[in-house]
Amino acid sequence: MAYEASEIMTANALRWSNKVGNTLSSVRTYDDLLLVIADSIEYHKNNKQLNFGTIQFADMATRKGFVKNFDLFLIENPDTQQKKKMNDLLTDMAVGVSAAIAIRNLMKLTSGEITTYMTGNIWPNDVSKFQVSAFGFTDYNSSDIVVSSNIRQNFYGISLKKKPTVKSNDPTLINKAFSSAFEVNKEDNKEVYEKFNRPKTGLIAKLINTRTNYFAGIVKDAVMGNGTHKNKSIILEQDIKEVDFKKLQTPKNLSDVPSNDMQELFQSKKKDLTRFEKKRAYIDTKGFATNSDGKSNPNGYFDKGNSMTDPNSMRAFVNSKLAERPNPLWTEMMKIMDAGADVLGNHLINIVLKSKLYKEIEAKDLDNVNFQFALITGIGNVKDSKTGRTATISRAKTITLKTTLCGLDRIDNNYKGNYKVIQDIEATNKSDAAKVYFKLVKGSSPSIDVLDLELRYKGSFTPQPQFQAGITDTFKKLLDKECSGGPG
Repeated sequence: MAYEASEIMTANALRWSNKVGNTLSSVRTYDDLLLVIADSIEYHKNNKQLNFGTIQFADMATRKGFVKNFDLFLIENPDTQQKKKMNDLLTDMAVGVSAAIAIRNLMKLTSGEITTYMTGNIWPNDVSKFQVSAFGFTDYNSSDIVVSSNIRQNFYGISLKKKPTVKSNDPTLINKAFSSAFEVNKEDNKEVYEKFNRPKTGLIAKLINTRTNYFAGIVKDAVMGNGTHKNKSIILEQDIKEVDFKKLQTPKNLSDVPSNDMQELFQSKKKDLTRFEKKRAYIDTKGFATNSDGKSNPNGYFDKGNSMTDPNSMRAFVNSKLAERPNPLWTEMMKIMDAGADVLGNHLINIVLKSKLYKEIEAKDLDNVNFQFALITGIGNVKDSKTGRTATISRAKTITLKTTLCGLDRIDNNYKGNYKVIQDIEATNKSDAAKVYFKLVKGSSPSIDVLDLELRYKGSFTPQPQFQAGITDTFKKLLDKECSGGPG
Protein backbone atom coordinates (compact mmCIF):
# COMPACT_ATOMS: atom_id res chain seq x y z
CA MET A 1 0.00 0.00 0.00
CA ALA A 2 1.02 3.63 -0.45
CA TYR A 3 1.52 5.46 2.84
CA GLU A 4 -0.13 8.73 1.87
CA ALA A 5 1.61 11.56 3.74
CA SER A 6 -1.51 13.73 4.12
CA GLU A 7 -3.18 10.96 6.14
CA ILE A 8 -0.48 10.75 8.83
CA MET A 9 -0.20 14.55 8.83
CA THR A 10 -3.95 14.82 9.51
CA ALA A 11 -3.65 12.27 12.32
CA ASN A 12 -0.91 14.33 13.95
CA ALA A 13 -2.77 17.60 13.48
CA LEU A 14 -5.78 16.03 15.24
CA ARG A 15 -3.71 15.74 18.41
CA TRP A 16 -3.85 19.53 18.65
CA SER A 17 -6.84 21.39 20.04
CA ASN A 18 -9.12 23.33 17.72
CA LYS A 19 -10.15 25.88 20.33
CA VAL A 20 -10.22 29.45 18.94
CA GLY A 21 -6.98 31.21 19.80
CA ASN A 22 -5.30 27.96 20.71
CA THR A 23 -2.90 25.64 18.90
CA LEU A 24 -4.58 24.10 15.79
CA SER A 25 -6.54 27.18 14.75
CA SER A 26 -3.45 29.32 15.17
CA VAL A 27 -1.33 27.28 12.71
CA ARG A 28 -1.04 29.65 9.77
CA THR A 29 2.55 30.11 8.68
CA TYR A 30 5.41 28.05 7.29
CA ASP A 31 7.17 28.20 10.66
CA ASP A 32 3.97 27.06 12.40
CA LEU A 33 3.91 23.97 10.17
CA LEU A 34 7.52 23.24 11.08
CA LEU A 35 6.51 23.31 14.74
CA VAL A 36 3.73 20.78 14.08
CA ILE A 37 6.20 18.57 12.22
CA ALA A 38 8.71 18.79 15.10
CA ASP A 39 5.99 17.93 17.62
CA SER A 40 4.91 14.98 15.47
CA ILE A 41 8.47 13.62 15.30
CA GLU A 42 8.73 13.84 19.09
CA TYR A 43 5.35 12.11 19.51
CA HIS A 44 6.30 9.13 17.35
CA LYS A 45 9.67 8.91 19.03
CA ASN A 46 7.91 8.48 22.39
CA ASN A 47 4.97 6.35 21.19
CA LYS A 48 6.33 3.33 19.37
CA GLN A 49 3.75 0.80 20.54
CA LEU A 50 0.80 0.03 18.29
CA ASN A 51 -1.88 0.40 20.96
CA PHE A 52 -0.42 3.26 22.97
CA GLY A 53 -1.18 6.89 22.22
CA THR A 54 -3.84 8.58 20.11
CA ILE A 55 -2.62 7.35 16.72
CA GLN A 56 -3.22 3.63 16.22
CA PHE A 57 -1.74 1.31 13.58
CA ALA A 58 -2.66 -2.25 12.58
CA ASP A 59 0.91 -3.56 12.59
CA MET A 60 4.50 -2.38 12.83
CA ALA A 61 4.96 -2.39 9.05
CA THR A 62 2.07 0.07 8.67
CA ARG A 63 3.43 2.25 11.47
CA LYS A 64 6.90 2.29 9.91
CA GLY A 65 5.50 3.13 6.47
CA PHE A 66 3.56 6.15 7.73
CA VAL A 67 6.15 7.46 10.21
CA LYS A 68 8.88 7.27 7.55
CA ASN A 69 7.35 10.44 6.08
CA PHE A 70 9.07 12.41 8.86
CA ASP A 71 12.59 11.03 8.26
CA LEU A 72 13.61 13.80 5.86
CA PHE A 73 13.23 16.41 8.59
CA LEU A 74 15.94 14.65 10.61
CA ILE A 75 18.60 15.24 7.92
CA GLU A 76 21.04 17.96 8.97
CA ASN A 77 22.06 19.17 5.52
CA PRO A 78 19.39 18.16 2.99
CA ASP A 79 20.19 18.51 -0.70
CA THR A 80 18.01 20.33 -3.24
CA GLN A 81 15.89 17.29 -4.05
CA GLN A 82 15.37 16.50 -0.37
CA LYS A 83 14.36 20.10 0.32
CA LYS A 84 11.75 19.87 -2.44
CA LYS A 85 10.36 16.69 -0.92
CA MET A 86 10.28 18.36 2.51
CA ASN A 87 8.30 21.21 0.95
CA ASP A 88 5.81 18.66 -0.42
CA LEU A 89 5.48 17.11 3.04
CA LEU A 90 4.89 20.52 4.60
CA THR A 91 2.13 21.04 2.03
CA ASP A 92 0.65 17.73 3.20
CA MET A 93 0.78 19.05 6.77
CA ALA A 94 -1.04 22.21 5.65
CA VAL A 95 -3.68 19.94 4.11
CA GLY A 96 -3.69 17.92 7.34
CA VAL A 97 -4.34 20.98 9.51
CA SER A 98 -7.19 22.04 7.20
CA ALA A 99 -8.72 18.55 7.33
CA ALA A 100 -8.21 18.20 11.11
CA ILE A 101 -10.18 21.39 11.78
CA ALA A 102 -13.01 20.06 9.59
CA ILE A 103 -12.97 16.70 11.35
CA ARG A 104 -13.20 18.32 14.77
CA ASN A 105 -16.09 20.45 13.52
CA LEU A 106 -17.79 17.31 12.18
CA MET A 107 -17.38 15.61 15.56
CA LYS A 108 -18.46 18.79 17.40
CA LEU A 109 -15.31 18.43 19.44
CA THR A 110 -13.30 21.64 19.30
CA SER A 111 -10.93 20.40 22.01
CA GLY A 112 -10.19 17.15 23.74
CA GLU A 113 -8.51 13.91 22.80
CA ILE A 114 -9.26 12.15 19.53
CA THR A 115 -7.98 8.72 18.59
CA THR A 116 -7.06 8.26 14.94
CA TYR A 117 -6.88 4.78 13.40
CA MET A 118 -4.68 4.49 10.32
CA THR A 119 -6.35 2.13 7.84
CA GLY A 120 -4.96 0.42 4.78
CA ASN A 121 -4.63 -3.21 3.80
CA ILE A 122 -5.05 -4.07 7.48
CA TRP A 123 -7.21 -2.07 9.87
CA PRO A 124 -6.49 -1.73 13.62
CA ASN A 125 -8.51 -4.12 15.79
CA ASP A 126 -10.82 -1.46 17.27
CA VAL A 127 -12.14 -0.48 13.82
CA SER A 128 -11.71 -3.66 11.76
CA LYS A 129 -15.44 -4.31 12.26
CA PHE A 130 -16.13 -1.40 9.89
CA GLN A 131 -14.18 -2.88 6.99
CA VAL A 132 -16.50 -3.72 4.11
CA SER A 133 -15.68 -5.77 1.04
CA ALA A 134 -18.56 -5.56 -1.42
CA PHE A 135 -19.59 -4.76 -4.99
CA GLY A 136 -16.25 -5.92 -6.36
CA PHE A 137 -14.18 -3.76 -3.99
CA THR A 138 -12.14 -5.03 -1.06
CA ASP A 139 -12.12 -1.45 0.24
CA TYR A 140 -15.75 -0.49 -0.38
CA ASN A 141 -15.53 1.38 2.93
CA SER A 142 -12.92 3.76 1.57
CA SER A 143 -12.11 5.46 4.88
CA ASP A 144 -8.48 6.57 4.81
CA ILE A 145 -8.62 7.13 8.56
CA VAL A 146 -11.20 6.40 11.25
CA VAL A 147 -11.49 8.75 14.22
CA SER A 148 -13.21 8.52 17.60
CA SER A 149 -13.43 10.46 20.84
CA ASN A 150 -12.84 8.82 24.20
CA ILE A 151 -16.42 7.55 24.23
CA ARG A 152 -15.40 4.98 21.59
CA GLN A 153 -19.00 4.38 20.53
CA ASN A 154 -19.14 7.05 17.85
CA PHE A 155 -16.73 6.45 14.98
CA TYR A 156 -16.21 8.60 11.90
CA GLY A 157 -14.76 7.18 8.70
CA ILE A 158 -12.96 9.87 6.71
CA SER A 159 -12.23 9.62 2.99
CA LEU A 160 -9.44 12.18 2.82
CA LYS A 161 -8.77 14.17 -0.35
CA LYS A 162 -6.57 17.20 -0.92
CA LYS A 163 -6.10 20.19 -3.19
CA PRO A 164 -3.84 23.27 -3.04
CA THR A 165 -6.38 26.12 -3.24
CA VAL A 166 -10.11 26.69 -2.84
CA LYS A 167 -10.45 27.38 -6.59
CA SER A 168 -8.53 24.26 -7.66
CA ASN A 169 -10.55 21.45 -9.23
CA ASP A 170 -11.83 18.94 -6.72
CA PRO A 171 -9.89 15.66 -6.71
CA THR A 172 -11.57 12.61 -8.21
CA LEU A 173 -13.40 10.20 -5.91
CA ILE A 174 -12.38 7.05 -7.74
CA ASN A 175 -9.40 6.17 -9.92
CA LYS A 176 -9.49 2.61 -11.25
CA ALA A 177 -8.61 0.60 -14.31
CA PHE A 178 -11.66 1.01 -16.53
CA SER A 179 -13.10 -2.51 -16.60
CA SER A 180 -12.36 -3.05 -12.88
CA ALA A 181 -14.84 -0.27 -12.10
CA PHE A 182 -17.57 -2.54 -13.46
CA GLU A 183 -16.56 -5.80 -11.81
CA VAL A 184 -19.08 -7.02 -9.25
CA ASN A 185 -19.67 -10.21 -7.30
CA LYS A 186 -22.63 -12.24 -8.48
CA GLU A 187 -23.98 -12.55 -4.93
CA ASP A 188 -23.93 -8.75 -4.48
CA ASN A 189 -26.04 -7.93 -7.52
CA LYS A 190 -27.07 -10.68 -9.92
CA GLU A 191 -28.61 -8.27 -12.47
CA VAL A 192 -25.48 -6.13 -12.70
CA TYR A 193 -23.20 -9.17 -12.74
CA GLU A 194 -24.98 -10.84 -15.65
CA LYS A 195 -25.21 -7.67 -17.73
CA PHE A 196 -21.55 -6.80 -17.16
CA ASN A 197 -19.92 -10.24 -17.15
CA ARG A 198 -21.81 -12.20 -19.81
CA PRO A 199 -19.14 -13.92 -21.98
CA LYS A 200 -18.54 -12.24 -25.36
CA THR A 201 -21.65 -10.03 -25.15
CA GLY A 202 -21.40 -8.55 -21.63
CA LEU A 203 -20.50 -4.91 -21.10
CA ILE A 204 -16.96 -5.67 -19.90
CA ALA A 205 -16.27 -8.05 -22.80
CA LYS A 206 -17.48 -5.48 -25.33
CA LEU A 207 -15.34 -2.74 -23.81
CA ILE A 208 -12.26 -4.98 -23.92
CA ASN A 209 -13.03 -6.08 -27.50
CA THR A 210 -13.42 -2.44 -28.58
CA ARG A 211 -10.05 -1.47 -27.16
CA THR A 212 -8.33 -4.51 -28.72
CA ASN A 213 -9.83 -4.03 -32.19
CA TYR A 214 -9.24 -0.28 -32.24
CA PHE A 215 -5.56 -0.40 -31.36
CA ALA A 216 -4.92 -3.51 -33.45
CA GLY A 217 -6.46 -1.61 -36.36
CA ILE A 218 -3.98 1.22 -35.86
CA VAL A 219 -1.09 -1.28 -35.92
CA LYS A 220 -2.56 -2.78 -39.11
CA ASP A 221 -2.70 0.68 -40.72
CA ALA A 222 0.90 1.36 -39.68
CA VAL A 223 1.95 -1.86 -41.47
CA MET A 224 -0.30 -1.67 -44.53
CA GLY A 225 0.58 1.93 -45.38
CA ASN A 226 -2.63 3.63 -44.28
CA GLY A 227 -0.40 5.69 -42.04
CA THR A 228 2.73 6.45 -44.01
CA HIS A 229 5.78 8.66 -44.02
CA LYS A 230 7.50 9.19 -47.37
CA ASN A 231 5.44 6.32 -48.83
CA LYS A 232 7.02 3.80 -46.45
CA SER A 233 5.17 1.83 -43.81
CA ILE A 234 5.86 2.80 -40.21
CA ILE A 235 6.18 -0.88 -39.27
CA LEU A 236 7.33 -3.41 -41.88
CA GLU A 237 5.08 -6.40 -42.56
CA GLN A 238 8.00 -8.84 -42.33
CA ASP A 239 8.73 -7.62 -38.80
CA ILE A 240 5.32 -8.79 -37.53
CA LYS A 241 5.48 -12.50 -36.74
CA GLU A 242 2.66 -15.00 -37.35
CA VAL A 243 0.03 -12.56 -38.64
CA ASP A 244 -1.41 -13.15 -42.10
CA PHE A 245 -2.04 -9.64 -43.42
CA LYS A 246 -3.51 -10.94 -46.69
CA LYS A 247 -6.42 -12.51 -44.78
CA LEU A 248 -6.57 -9.97 -41.96
CA GLN A 249 -9.98 -8.34 -41.62
CA THR A 250 -11.05 -5.62 -39.24
CA PRO A 251 -14.35 -6.57 -37.50
CA LYS A 252 -17.49 -4.87 -38.72
CA ASN A 253 -18.06 -3.49 -35.23
CA LEU A 254 -15.24 -2.63 -32.83
CA SER A 255 -17.07 -4.45 -30.03
CA ASP A 256 -17.09 -7.78 -31.92
CA VAL A 257 -14.84 -10.57 -30.70
CA PRO A 258 -11.38 -9.94 -32.24
CA SER A 259 -9.72 -12.59 -34.39
CA ASN A 260 -6.51 -14.29 -33.26
CA ASP A 261 -4.53 -12.09 -35.62
CA MET A 262 -6.10 -8.91 -34.24
CA GLN A 263 -5.39 -10.18 -30.72
CA GLU A 264 -1.74 -10.66 -31.64
CA LEU A 265 -1.43 -7.20 -33.19
CA PHE A 266 -2.64 -5.75 -29.89
CA GLN A 267 -1.00 -8.09 -27.38
CA SER A 268 2.27 -8.59 -29.31
CA LYS A 269 3.09 -11.85 -27.54
CA LYS A 270 5.13 -13.24 -30.47
CA LYS A 271 7.07 -10.11 -31.42
CA ASP A 272 10.69 -10.26 -32.56
CA LEU A 273 12.75 -9.02 -29.62
CA THR A 274 15.65 -8.13 -31.92
CA ARG A 275 13.40 -5.60 -33.67
CA PHE A 276 11.03 -4.52 -30.87
CA GLU A 277 11.63 -3.73 -27.22
CA LYS A 278 10.53 -6.41 -24.78
CA LYS A 279 8.52 -4.03 -22.59
CA ARG A 280 6.55 -2.46 -25.44
CA ALA A 281 3.73 -3.83 -27.58
CA TYR A 282 3.46 -2.82 -31.24
CA ILE A 283 0.97 -0.08 -30.35
CA ASP A 284 3.45 1.37 -27.82
CA THR A 285 6.39 1.38 -30.23
CA LYS A 286 7.96 4.82 -30.31
CA GLY A 287 10.27 4.57 -33.32
CA PHE A 288 9.75 3.57 -36.95
CA ALA A 289 11.10 1.10 -39.51
CA THR A 290 13.41 3.14 -41.69
CA ASN A 291 16.11 5.77 -41.55
CA SER A 292 15.77 9.02 -43.48
CA ASP A 293 17.39 7.37 -46.51
CA GLY A 294 14.65 4.76 -46.61
CA LYS A 295 16.88 1.89 -45.50
CA SER A 296 15.83 -0.43 -42.71
CA ASN A 297 16.72 0.98 -39.31
CA PRO A 298 19.50 -1.24 -37.88
CA ASN A 299 18.33 -0.41 -34.37
CA GLY A 300 14.86 -1.73 -35.04
CA TYR A 301 12.00 0.26 -33.54
CA PHE A 302 13.78 1.09 -30.30
CA ASP A 303 13.39 4.50 -28.76
CA LYS A 304 16.31 6.32 -30.34
CA GLY A 305 16.95 10.03 -30.60
CA ASN A 306 13.80 12.10 -30.97
CA SER A 307 11.57 9.33 -32.30
CA MET A 308 8.75 10.04 -29.81
CA THR A 309 8.10 13.45 -31.35
CA ASP A 310 9.25 12.69 -34.90
CA PRO A 311 6.16 13.04 -37.16
CA ASN A 312 7.21 9.80 -38.90
CA SER A 313 7.16 7.76 -35.68
CA MET A 314 4.64 5.21 -34.48
CA ARG A 315 3.93 7.24 -31.35
CA ALA A 316 3.09 10.33 -33.43
CA PHE A 317 0.84 8.22 -35.68
CA VAL A 318 -1.03 6.70 -32.71
CA ASN A 319 -1.51 10.13 -31.14
CA SER A 320 -2.84 11.52 -34.43
CA LYS A 321 -5.40 8.70 -34.61
CA LEU A 322 -6.48 9.28 -31.01
CA ALA A 323 -6.84 12.98 -31.72
CA GLU A 324 -9.49 12.34 -34.38
CA ARG A 325 -12.87 13.85 -33.50
CA PRO A 326 -15.21 12.08 -33.42
CA ASN A 327 -13.01 9.21 -32.29
CA PRO A 328 -14.17 5.64 -33.07
CA LEU A 329 -12.78 4.27 -29.79
CA TRP A 330 -14.56 6.73 -27.52
CA THR A 331 -17.72 6.70 -29.66
CA GLU A 332 -18.06 2.91 -29.39
CA MET A 333 -17.27 2.92 -25.66
CA MET A 334 -19.92 5.58 -25.10
CA LYS A 335 -22.44 3.53 -27.09
CA ILE A 336 -21.75 0.41 -25.00
CA MET A 337 -21.99 2.26 -21.70
CA ASP A 338 -25.16 4.06 -22.67
CA ALA A 339 -26.80 0.79 -23.73
CA GLY A 340 -26.23 -0.48 -20.19
CA ALA A 341 -26.81 2.86 -18.47
CA ASP A 342 -29.97 1.75 -16.66
CA VAL A 343 -27.92 -0.76 -14.66
CA LEU A 344 -24.59 1.03 -14.93
CA GLY A 345 -25.92 4.29 -13.44
CA ASN A 346 -26.98 2.85 -10.10
CA HIS A 347 -23.77 0.81 -9.94
CA LEU A 348 -21.58 3.89 -10.52
CA ILE A 349 -23.54 5.91 -7.97
CA ASN A 350 -22.95 3.12 -5.45
CA ILE A 351 -19.22 2.58 -5.99
CA VAL A 352 -18.36 6.29 -6.34
CA LEU A 353 -20.59 7.75 -3.61
CA LYS A 354 -20.78 4.68 -1.31
CA SER A 355 -24.56 4.91 -1.27
CA LYS A 356 -25.00 1.43 0.26
CA LEU A 357 -22.22 1.67 2.85
CA TYR A 358 -24.52 2.18 5.84
CA LYS A 359 -26.65 -0.80 4.86
CA GLU A 360 -23.53 -2.96 4.64
CA ILE A 361 -22.37 -1.84 8.09
CA GLU A 362 -25.86 -2.26 9.58
CA ALA A 363 -25.84 -5.86 8.34
CA LYS A 364 -22.92 -6.51 10.68
CA ASP A 365 -25.33 -5.92 13.61
CA LEU A 366 -22.91 -3.91 15.75
CA ASP A 367 -24.70 -3.12 19.02
CA ASN A 368 -24.39 0.36 20.51
CA VAL A 369 -21.88 1.52 17.93
CA ASN A 370 -22.46 4.41 15.57
CA PHE A 371 -20.45 4.86 12.35
CA GLN A 372 -20.62 7.95 10.15
CA PHE A 373 -18.81 8.46 6.85
CA ALA A 374 -17.65 11.73 5.33
CA LEU A 375 -15.59 12.97 2.41
CA ILE A 376 -13.24 15.72 3.56
CA THR A 377 -11.03 17.67 1.17
CA GLY A 378 -8.20 19.39 3.01
CA ILE A 379 -7.01 22.59 1.32
CA GLY A 380 -3.47 23.77 1.89
CA ASN A 381 -0.28 24.70 0.12
CA VAL A 382 3.32 25.74 0.72
CA LYS A 383 5.21 27.68 -1.93
CA ASP A 384 8.19 29.96 -2.44
CA SER A 385 7.71 33.72 -2.60
CA LYS A 386 9.94 36.80 -2.67
CA THR A 387 9.84 36.91 1.12
CA GLY A 388 10.55 33.21 1.58
CA ARG A 389 8.35 30.15 1.90
CA THR A 390 4.72 30.86 2.70
CA ALA A 391 1.87 28.62 3.80
CA THR A 392 -1.80 28.81 2.91
CA ILE A 393 -4.35 26.85 4.93
CA SER A 394 -7.99 27.17 3.84
CA ARG A 395 -11.29 25.85 5.13
CA ALA A 396 -11.71 22.22 4.12
CA LYS A 397 -14.72 20.95 2.18
CA THR A 398 -16.91 18.41 3.97
CA ILE A 399 -19.63 16.23 2.46
CA THR A 400 -21.16 13.67 4.79
CA LEU A 401 -22.71 10.47 3.47
CA LYS A 402 -25.95 11.56 5.13
CA THR A 403 -25.90 14.67 2.92
CA THR A 404 -25.13 12.63 -0.19
CA LEU A 405 -27.99 10.21 0.49
CA CYS A 406 -30.34 13.15 0.96
CA GLY A 407 -29.26 14.48 -2.44
CA LEU A 408 -29.78 11.13 -4.13
CA ASP A 409 -33.30 10.94 -2.67
CA ARG A 410 -34.04 14.39 -4.09
CA ILE A 411 -32.80 13.28 -7.49
CA ASP A 412 -34.92 10.12 -7.48
CA ASN A 413 -38.01 12.13 -6.53
CA ASN A 414 -37.54 15.04 -8.91
CA TYR A 415 -35.82 13.56 -11.97
CA LYS A 416 -37.79 10.64 -13.35
CA GLY A 417 -36.42 8.22 -15.89
CA ASN A 418 -33.32 6.11 -16.34
CA TYR A 419 -29.70 7.08 -16.16
CA LYS A 420 -27.87 7.76 -19.40
CA VAL A 421 -24.26 8.38 -20.34
CA ILE A 422 -23.51 11.41 -22.51
CA GLN A 423 -20.18 12.66 -23.80
CA ASP A 424 -19.01 16.07 -22.62
CA ILE A 425 -18.12 17.25 -26.11
CA GLU A 426 -16.74 20.64 -25.05
CA ALA A 427 -14.41 19.19 -22.40
CA THR A 428 -13.34 16.32 -24.66
CA ASN A 429 -12.45 18.62 -27.55
CA LYS A 430 -10.32 20.73 -25.21
CA SER A 431 -8.47 17.69 -23.83
CA ASP A 432 -5.38 15.94 -25.12
CA ALA A 433 -5.65 13.05 -27.55
CA ALA A 434 -5.77 10.22 -25.00
CA LYS A 435 -8.58 11.53 -22.82
CA VAL A 436 -12.37 11.71 -23.03
CA TYR A 437 -14.95 13.25 -20.68
CA PHE A 438 -18.55 12.24 -20.16
CA LYS A 439 -21.37 12.61 -17.65
CA LEU A 440 -23.83 10.37 -15.89
CA VAL A 441 -27.24 12.02 -16.29
CA LYS A 442 -30.52 11.16 -14.54
CA GLY A 443 -33.99 11.80 -15.94
CA SER A 444 -35.35 13.58 -18.96
CA SER A 445 -37.27 16.90 -19.06
CA PRO A 446 -35.90 17.81 -16.55
CA SER A 447 -32.56 16.03 -16.20
CA ILE A 448 -29.59 16.49 -13.91
CA ASP A 449 -25.87 15.79 -14.29
CA VAL A 450 -24.83 13.63 -11.33
CA LEU A 451 -21.28 12.44 -11.98
CA ASP A 452 -18.38 13.76 -14.02
CA LEU A 453 -16.55 10.80 -15.59
CA GLU A 454 -13.24 10.60 -17.39
CA LEU A 455 -11.29 7.98 -19.35
CA ARG A 456 -7.61 8.46 -20.00
CA TYR A 457 -4.55 6.60 -21.20
CA LYS A 458 -1.28 7.28 -19.41
CA GLY A 459 1.94 6.35 -21.17
CA SER A 460 0.92 2.95 -22.53
CA PHE A 461 -2.10 1.85 -24.53
CA THR A 462 -2.06 -1.85 -23.65
CA PRO A 463 -3.38 -1.60 -20.05
CA GLN A 464 -6.96 -0.62 -19.39
CA PRO A 465 -7.52 3.15 -19.53
CA GLN A 466 -7.86 4.84 -16.15
CA PHE A 467 -11.40 5.60 -15.07
CA GLN A 468 -11.99 8.62 -12.83
CA ALA A 469 -15.21 9.99 -11.37
CA GLY A 470 -16.39 12.90 -9.24
CA ILE A 471 -19.51 14.84 -8.26
CA THR A 472 -20.76 17.43 -10.76
CA ASP A 473 -21.09 21.10 -9.82
CA THR A 474 -24.84 20.76 -10.43
CA PHE A 475 -25.15 17.98 -7.84
CA LYS A 476 -23.00 19.96 -5.37
CA LYS A 477 -25.38 22.91 -5.68
CA LEU A 478 -28.34 20.62 -5.02
CA LEU A 479 -26.65 19.26 -1.89
CA ASP A 480 -25.95 22.78 -0.66
CA LYS A 481 -29.43 24.09 -1.40
CA GLU A 482 -31.69 21.17 -0.44
CA CYS A 483 -29.72 19.05 2.00
CA SER A 484 -28.65 21.68 4.55
CA GLY A 485 -24.94 21.49 4.35
CA GLY A 486 -23.52 20.28 1.09
CA PRO A 487 -19.92 21.02 0.26
CA GLY A 488 -18.59 23.43 2.87
